[in-house]
Amino acid sequence: MNIMLNRREFLKFAGGGVAGGMAALVVGNKLSWVLENQAFAATVVQTLDFRITDAMKEMVTHNALNDARCYFWIYKSVTPDLQAEVPGPVIFATRGDTIRITLTNDLDEPHAFFIPGVFDSGPIAPGQTVTRSFRANNSGSFLYYDNLNSPVNRVMGLHGAFIVLPGIRRAPNKFTPYDLPTPAVQALFNDLGDAVHWPGLSWEEADVDPASLAPAFRQYIWLLHQASPNLFREVGSLPAGELYPAATFVNAFLRDPFSPTNANRTPQYFTINGQSGSLIHANPHITPNLRVGEPTLIRVLNAGLWTHSMHLHANHIYVIAVNGVVQANPIWIDVFNSNPLDTWDWLNPYMRPPDVPNARGIGMPDTPLMSLSNPLIPGSAPHPVWPPIEEINMLIPEGATAGGVPGGVPIDVQLSPLCYPEHDHSEPTQTSQGGNYNLGLIAGMNVTGDRNIDPAGVTTFPNAPNMWAANVTRLAAPQMPEHL
Repeated sequence: MNIMLNRREFLKFAGGGVAGGMAALVVGNKLSWVLENQAFAATVVQTLDFRITDAMKEMVTHNALNDARCYFWIYKSVTPDLQAEVPGPVIFATRGDTIRITLTNDLDEPHAFFIPGVFDSGPIAPGQTVTRSFRANNSGSFLYYDNLNSPVNRVMGLHGAFIVLPGIRRAPNKFTPYDLPTPAVQALFNDLGDAVHWPGLSWEEADVDPASLAPAFRQYIWLLHQASPNLFREVGSLPAGELYPAATFVNAFLRDPFSPTNANRTPQYFTINGQSGSLIHANPHITPNLRVGEPTLIRVLNAGLWTHSMHLHANHIYVIAVNGVVQANPIWIDVFNSNPLDTWDWLNPYMRPPDVPNARGIGMPDTPLMSLSNPLIPGSAPHPVWPPIEEINMLIPEGATAGGVPGGVPIDVQLSPLCYPEHDHSEPTQTSQGGNYNLGLIAGMNVTGDRNIDPAGVTTFPNAPNMWAANVTRLAAPQMPEHL
């Protein structure tokens, strides 16, 4: 079925919809490390140029038998001409940058571009183009979005991530993501890479050895959202210039009665960076693939209307900033609620998983305990429990097919590296269109090796994604001023 709305000429893209990716725009020339981080398809710009327009997107369950497209309003980068996507491009800037932005409204009602506490374009009339400037005065994780007819315009897709980095560190301390870290947050980052606490790399440290590549300033963005094809179609079908009542939108989005045929207006898709299911947890640009001893930052932003209870397996994480406030006492947790419009930063130290027993206790980077021999396994003998050779060597053998049907769907796979899920304890979000588990909002962390097993060098587990090889000559940490 072709979805036809009565007032839009939809943007046309490959495959008839919006493509999935996490494009990034780097303002200025100070953040060269972003270009080397394959988690972002980054382009350097001196100004921003966005069109406020619309598009159809093929969702995770779309196929020849199931028309699973959804209508969105989007921020589309014009220069450079990036592929359209929901959310909009990630914008990276350095504290102190002045950012110039041009906005053109191609839709039929007023729209805006808003960053809380930073910038407000004000209403932009249909057909109008405005150019404004604003200054990035504070580092941190911010949402940009359309704040008019709230929350309709934002939830319809007009949102993205705005990330501001400090350009300098305060010697002799190590870099943190903030201009003014609290003593506790600074102590955490000073301990990263320290042999006593977390041996391996500090957050700002890269490894350019081809056998053990790792970028500096490892970080990922998880932008949460929910999409309702039926409700979004209603909004898009209104006569030109008519606004959908915000209270009606919220009530339908959150409280429409259950429908076994998906005929209601509650969300059917729950996304991270616009993706769902395997397009998240099998994507090394969203789900970290790192070794023990390669700590990373995960920035979580919620552009939708649902509260998500985000639970990460394999490591506890430190909550180091919440809604722009760097924490005086970072809590160490494995689950944390993300409310609508929340932004918070996780520091994942990438320790050994907690089920690995070591001499000093769980997760510690020292001598692992010995396993017992298993009399049911021929040749089994006591051995260190880490590295986890049973898991690393486990596989579904080549030639295996679904149901054992000759010539059927191949299911052979090596079960390495070690994959751990991140999922939402709000269980409906784990599906798409009310279908099977694991088609919804689920990411994770994958352990691809360990920097602390072998004194002679770094250990990398089989089949680890080689994300950084293309930039091996450019992965070294950038040269930055040492102090204010």
